[in-house]
Amino acid sequence: MKNYFKEKILIKNNFQIFIVLALFALFFPSFQGQLGSAGAIFINGSLIMLLGFYFILQKKQIYYFTSLEKKYYLYFSLIWVFFFFHIALSILIGMLFGNVTVIERDLFELHRPILYFLLFTFSYFVFLDKDILNGLNTLLIYIFVGVVVIGLLQFFRIDDTFSELYTKLHNIKSFRVAAPFTNPYDFAFVMSFFIYYFFIATLYKSWKYVFLFLIAVIMFVLPQSRSVAVGFLIGFFVVTPFILMLLGIKIKKRKLTKPYFYYMVVFAVIVFSFLASIPYLLENFGYLTGQFVRLFESGEVGNSASIRVEQFLFALNKAENLLILLFGNGPSKLEMEYVESMYTYQFYRYGLVGVVLYFVYPIVLTVFLSWRLLKMVDKKSYAYVLFLTMVLWLLTHPFMFIGNNFTEQVRTSFLYYSLLGIVASQYIYYKQRSLK
Repeated sequence: MKNYFKEKILIKNNFQIFIVLALFALFFPSFQGQLGSAGAIFINGSLIMLLGFYFILQKKQIYYFTSLEKKYYLYFSLIWVFFFFHIALSILIGMLFGNVTVIERDLFELHRPILYFLLFTFSYFVFLDKDILNGLNTLLIYIFVGVVVIGLLQFFRIDDTFSELYTKLHNIKSFRVAAPFTNPYDFAFVMSFFIYYFFIATLYKSWKYVFLFLIAVIMFVLPQSRSVAVGFLIGFFVVTPFILMLLGIKIKKRKLTKPYFYYMVVFAVIVFSFLASIPYLLENFGYLTGQFVRLFESGEVGNSASIRVEQFLFALNKAENLLILLFGNGPSKLEMEYVESMYTYQFYRYGLVGVVLYFVYPIVLTVFLSWRLLKMVDKKSYAYVLFLTMVLWLLTHPFMFIGNNFTEQVRTSFLYYSLLGIVASQYIYYKQRSLK
């Protein structure tokens, strides 16, 4: 009994530390208007130091991982160990076979696998208990409120100086909401998670979450990110009904469960509302809607899409060398600094190995674990809401990631890799319970 209470106190303390780090990672100013990209380096660097210090203090507890805990931990963690050496290897290959000039900023990329490894390990260690997910739900709501408030401060231009602590003046003047993130598409990407989360909470927990769901939908539109919008619409209107159908159909009775029926109602309401709001969107959100209008009228794909195609063709051309095809050119920021698509980003920098290991593999493994967890937890629990959200959100990633490399950005990387760790640790918790 003494060890039980000691363990519960440790879990509570660790979760409080997680809250502090989450608030720092998501809301501490990056001073974008003053420092540019250097502010992002400060955020990530601080996280690495804080997490490193934490693990030095907690090393005794971590060494007591069970064999099952270590097994699934290694499934993920070895990716980032390999990633660290892969960066060095790809830089060498780019120099020798791709005529790449290595600059100092290329070497900064070595911090990414260290950060991702620490974020995953931290959340994996903190969430090895089911009761903590109720606290996570509360934290997610507070995070959502904080993001919405800061975003609205930018949108209504309450104080441009404050908004410039997070994003560029151009985004502020163009009314493309980005703060507290650097870019509008990062904001939209995070809102896509909350749309799923509050939607699933509405279906399985309580209709009180519908209000938060609607706010998330509105905030999703304000960044005016076209690539995220298209990807998310495919996910919400194609992937979501398919997954809910798999979960909701009672084969023997050939009868739909309530959540699926509610989804169809919400689907109809959203479609009707969207059709009714088209004139307003066309008039007030020209950046978001203008390209779609031009596509329908003249078939123009737009400058952004053209850049993405050109970047991919450039990467494909350089991949004629087998080593570059497999392991990439390295960060190569002097040659192609801003890569628009996640596919091109991973393929150009780290080759086919990078696409599979650092993009496909984490998504597939986490979806698999989340799907298994859906069969282990109560449908009316916050755990069920989180795991179903992860299934839907991650299955939507392949569509949204055509536009940008969201999980490599400051702040969004904290959310993404922490959630991967939470799913993995929760799977271990329920797996160990089933073996007792």
